[in-house]
Amino acid sequence: MPPRFPAEGLAALEADVHVDAPVERVWALLSDLRSMSRRSPETVRMFIADEPTVGSRGLNVNRRGVVVWPTTTRITQWKSPTHDGSAALAFDVGPAHVEWSYELRPTSAGTHVVERRAAIPRAGAVVRFVGRWVMGGSQNHDVELFEGMRRTLEQLKREAEQDS
Repeated sequence: MPPRFPAEGLAALEADVHVDAPVERVWALLSDLRSMSRRSPETVRMFIADEPTVGSRGLNVNRRGVVVWPTTTRITQWKSPTHDGSAALAFDVGPAHVEWSYELRPTSAGTHVVERRAAIPRAGAVVRFVGRWVMGGSQNHDVELFEGMRRTLEQLKREAEQDS
């Protein structure tokens, strides 16, 4: 079911999947940020200059149909699997400065993965203009983003379960 959106701003988006593989295997795939373009239908390329850690910055190239645009990335959370077995990754994506995150939790049969895009209370003028006139409307784009999140997680699941 597609997400519902408020009249002002954009709601948070969330999708999840169960993966029949341990957190460590899923984290190894997910934390390879340069491989994001294999899974995400909108990400063409993700450039991170050094080893990812909190504060690392990067540049993304995104595409939706014939529209191609850059975004910036700054990692805000980088938690590899620890004694509790969970892991997390979050990054701020500009110019909208919205947080995208992944949370991995162990289950008795593998890993529960949640992908989130934080709510955008009100985007800046440039983001609103591009969203409305170039992207066909922010809410339409969010419906596509939600479907893209589901596709991204399904691809992550396929990759993680392939070698398990």
